[in-house]
Amino acid sequence: MALTNDNVILRKATGTFAKQIVFRQRFGKTVMCNRPCKYPPKTPTQIANQERFKRANDFAKAAVKDPEKKAYYQSIKKPGQTAFNAAFQDAYHKPEVEVIVEEKVVIKTTGKHRIIKVQVGTGHAVLNNKQWEHPLIEKPFTVKVYDIAGNICTIEIQV
Repeated sequence: MALTNDNVILRKATGTFAKQIVFRQRFGKTVMCNRPCKYPPKTPTQIANQERFKRANDFAKAAVKDPEKKAYYQSIKKPGQTAFNAAFQDAYHKPEVEVIVEEKVVIKTTGKHRIIKVQVGTGHAVLNNKQWEHPLIEKPFTVKVYDIAGNICTIEIQV
């Protein structure tokens, strides 16, 4: 991209030249650049990722306005990171969940996600020493983990 200020020939020039160069006016200066190309239509994966990004951005904006959530994200942020960045990261990534089935169902989450509820089948698990517990169900069941950012992590368990 080239800029011109006081060139007599190119002053106030706009449009395409020889189907290769485009002249544009930006902030009172003439800018020369390549012709824009047409991009292929977005794939469903790209559209889903854009929507996920938008949802995470909206959550982070709202979280920074809420003093309680902002204080939480201030406490878990990494060095050089803002509360907005920490909230965005929390909303963009789903929590990582580990399910252990023994005498009872034990659900552990890793990371700094704040889990608000865990649903096991039709019942709800109870928080006990940083892990969620629920009595064992003798049939296939689904575990749903809900975090504060609105992410839902679903795991199907076959017993």
